[in-house]
Amino acid sequence: MIADLLAGLEAAVNRAAPVAELDRHIAGIAAIMESHFRYEERQLLNVLETLSLDAPPEEVLGPL
Repeated sequence: MIADLLAGLEAAVNRAAPVAELDRHIAGIAAIMESHFRYEERQLLNVLETLSLDAPPEEVLGPL
């Protein structure tokens, strides 16, 4: 999906699309990436919550 969105942006740049159109492409890419990162964070937090640590998480894992 990201590859398709980037290809659309590249095509718009190559044909000198109006700034408003470029903004829409960039906003779409940003929305998909943010959604993806939120999903990954939820998945990682589920795993991290199951860890049995001998010290506070910040000491073992660093800043999260």
